[in-house]
Parts: sequence; structure tokens; C-alpha cells
Amino acid sequence: MFEVIKLGLAKQTPTLLTIEAQRMKKTLFIVALVISISSITFSSPGWAYQEMEVTNGGTIKGQAKLVGSMPFPRIYHLILFPNIDMCAEVDTDDEMNRVLDDFKVSPDGGLKDVIITLDHVDAGKPFNKEPINILSENCKFFPDVNPIRQGESFKVDNVDAVMHNSQVYQKERGKILLNIPIPAEEVSDGKVEFKKHYRIMQMICGMHEFMQTWGFRVQNPYYAQTKIDGNFKIDNIPPGEYNLTGWHYLMKIHTQKIKIAAGETIDLNLLFDADKVERPFYETIKSGRIKKDAVIPGTAKGKELGR
Repeated sequence: MFEVIKLGLAKQTPTLLTIEAQRMKKTLFIVALVISISSITFSSPGWAYQEMEVTNGGTIKGQAKLVGSMPFPRIYHLILFPNIDMCAEVDTDDEMNRVLDDFKVSPDGGLKDVIITLDHVDAGKPFNKEPINILSENCKFFPDVNPIRQGESFKVDNVDAVMHNSQVYQKERGKILLNIPIPAEEVSDGKVEFKKHYRIMQMICGMHEFMQTWGFRVQNPYYAQTKIDGNFKIDNIPPGEYNLTGWHYLMKIHTQKIKIAAGETIDLNLLFDADKVERPFYETIKSGRIKKDAVIPGTAKGKELGR
């Protein structure tokens, strides 16, 4: 009787070795499941852009235009910021306001620095892209806009004799991605990792808020950035149906479906309504950030007034 009870207890009470074995089985099962899901998710066709030879590809060309009266410019009164003498060297009016030239428009309405992309192109021509080099001079970032790939590195060359401290934000001034100290007369590095599906990057100096540069995420080589005439051209496009996006950092994003056949050329104008400028809520005439009669130094009107 004693022996039966002893054996029964031995069967019902797991040893430490048995418990550890069960834990290991569970752990291995979870690891295997995660690896399986990851391989399905990240190895699925179309997840990453594939380079291939394109024969008899199509072309999309046209012009991005600003329609309507020129929007009022943004201003920043330099008395509120450090290093006034150096910062006043460029884009500063007679009242010591840094005036931002956000809308560079040609005589026929062509809008500069619009990035046009074709989305959902899974395979096509080589994805070669110029590296991003940002210049910081006279408290100003050059250029104003850059196309940028996910995970792309960039350099900031600060030729100013003062330090700048730059924050990189995702989707305008939302989630901060990077904080980059830029010592005087040195080159600093950064790398942008967008979260989820976001595509808009803004870099601002924490010491000089008017120092701003923007980036728009491109997912394949089928993109273009307009010059001062607003013209663009995207060529060697595989036949198919895609989403076309036109983005300017202060305008509502333009999107449309577009279908292109082999060897086809499509002429397309992207019209941006000047009355539909999208600014942060705090940038208003009442707050003093927007000024009706501000004149951008160096422009035709600015030169006419001797600025």
C-alpha cells in the first residue's frame, strides 16, 4: 500500500527537470513561430523593391503649378534668437525679420521643390540615388527639400562659426527621430528611420527655429523633384497602374491613379491651390508668424525695393 501511494505521488508531482523541459519546449515553439511569421512577412514578393531591366518603358512628364495669389510668407524676428549679426546676412528684411521663401514660383506659375513619386512599383530600373548633403550657412539649411530613402544616412556640413542643435521630426513637428548636435565648422552625420508608413521629415535647429529643411520618403527610383520652372519627368516606367503623389511641404498632398502602357508618354500638370496652404496651427497673422506685406529679399520684388 505504501509503495502504491509513493508511485502515485511520483507520477503527479513533476520534477524540476520536467518543468524546465516543458519551458524549453514552449520557448522553442514561440521562437519557431516568430521566425516563420517573419519569413512570411519580409520575404513576400513586392516587400522590397527589385531591380530589373525595363524595355519599352513609359514616361510621365509635366509641370507642378501654383494656382492663385502668392501665399503670405512666414517671418521670424531675429531679436528673439541668438547670433543676430550672422543670421541677418541672408533673407532678412529691414525690420530684422528672417523671411522664409517657401514658395519659389516661375513667371508661368511653375512651383519649385515639389517631389513627385510613383508608388507601388515593385520592380524596375536601378535605384541609384545621390547622397544627401545638407549645408548649414548663415543660419540657413541648404537645400530646402530632399527626397530620402528609408534608413538613408545624410551629412550636415556646418560652415557657421557657431554650433547648431538640430532635431529631426517625423510628419512635420510630431515624433522626434533624431537629435543632432552640429558643432561649429564641422560635419555631422544622421540617419532617418521612418516609423510605419510615414513619409515626411522636417529638420529644425533648436536654437534658430527658422533654420528648416524637409525630406520626403521615396520607395523606388520613380520620382522627380521640380526645379524653378516646376517641370518634372519620370521615365523608363514599367507598364502598369500606379499611385502618383505630388508633395510640397506646405501644401495638401496631391494623389491620383495613373495607368501607363508600354512606350506611352503621359503629359500631366499638377495644380496646387494657393488658398489651401497647410500651416501649423500656431503660424497665423495674429501670432505674428505670417506677414501680409513681407517681402522676400533677393526676389524680383525684393530687388525692386532694394532688398
